[in-house]
Amino acid sequence: TTKRTQKKNPPLMLSEADLRFLRTIRLRKEQCLSEIESLTAELELVNAKIEQEREKLGLNNEKNETEIIEHARKRFNEDCKQGINFLKEVKYLPAESEELAPAIARFLFHTPGLNKTQIGEYLGDHKSLNLAVLREFAILHPLAGMEFDQALRSYLWSFRLPGESQKIDRMMETFAARFCDCNPGVFHHVDACYILAFATIMLNTSLHNPSVTRKTTLEEFISMNRGIDEGKDVDTAMLEGLYSSIRTTPFKIPDDGSGMNLTFVNPAKEGYLTKEGGSNKTWKKRWVMLNNNCVYYFKRKEDSTPCGIVPLDNLRVRVVEPKRKTKGASGTMFEIVGAENEDGTTCVIKGCKTNSKGMVVQGHHTRYLFKADTQDDAADWVRCIGAAIRSDAMRELLTSKRAKLDK
Repeated sequence: TTKRTQKKNPPLMLSEADLRFLRTIRLRKEQCLSEIESLTAELELVNAKIEQEREKLGLNNEKNETEIIEHARKRFNEDCKQGINFLKEVKYLPAESEELAPAIARFLFHTPGLNKTQIGEYLGDHKSLNLAVLREFAILHPLAGMEFDQALRSYLWSFRLPGESQKIDRMMETFAARFCDCNPGVFHHVDACYILAFATIMLNTSLHNPSVTRKTTLEEFISMNRGIDEGKDVDTAMLEGLYSSIRTTPFKIPDDGSGMNLTFVNPAKEGYLTKEGGSNKTWKKRWVMLNNNCVYYFKRKEDSTPCGIVPLDNLRVRVVEPKRKTKGASGTMFEIVGAENEDGTTCVIKGCKTNSKGMVVQGHHTRYLFKADTQDDAADWVRCIGAAIRSDAMRELLTSKRAKLDK
């Protein structure tokens, strides 16, 4: 029998440098394991503190979290800033970081029951955080592939557009940027989208506001939008479809469930005045509101439908003295009067009112005469109405943008 000899592999010979490298790796491994253990312990402590804070704030279950949102909703609907500050205080929103604006935008966009006027107030603020939230809020609107008017309807339905021109400007610029990002190729320049958005809102007012007697025609609408896209015309078929859509279906105004049309929310001025009216020129007490470049008057404060509307288009307002001198009456009366024609006559005011049968009819007044309780109140009404006559935020912004494009 022969013994087989087995060959043994020669021992691995490592250089001193190799050994030093292995020792370094082993030492680094031990350090990493130690650091992992330390970080794990720290993470457990942080998680424990988080749970403690959640217990204090009542956020340990879905029910309590829902209660936090409900409480925030109520605060927000009273004052938008208070609602957001409350969410920060209870740590529902992240701390001041790049995640804060998207988080607030999601709260505004997804939380049901928020007052849309308050949403508009918050989005319209000029602070850097609010501007960032406005951009994030617009991004949440899925406008890709939507017709222009449907995209604008969707955007304007998500909040109540405020009355200040600077706020409107920022909000409409944000819409234009979002629409163009979602629908490349529809417009050559974002300014065209901005201008057409304003033109569409003004078209809606012209076609559906009963106080506007002369309605914009399709030809006029197409003409007013010529050359707005870097000197090029917007597609005629698009404008025709847009006109048809607005004529058939007017824009809906967000209603917040108050039962009152938001045309009458946040008026520039309101209060009881005594108004001269009727064929016998009798004086009757009326609740009067100034909003959206119109004076509305109601029989009673609690009424939701006005009995008359006076659009402040090319009118004048001034304090007048009573024909008969009455103690305490001086300086308390003022009139809204039509513009003066070249022949010195006074233009008829394009107002409307409800007749005895409840039908809306056009008035034929050359002036409306009101009387306040005090001289100061009358002066304030004249000041506010005068400012409204001189200001039309939508038209001013559209004119300004057109002027910039023409340069």
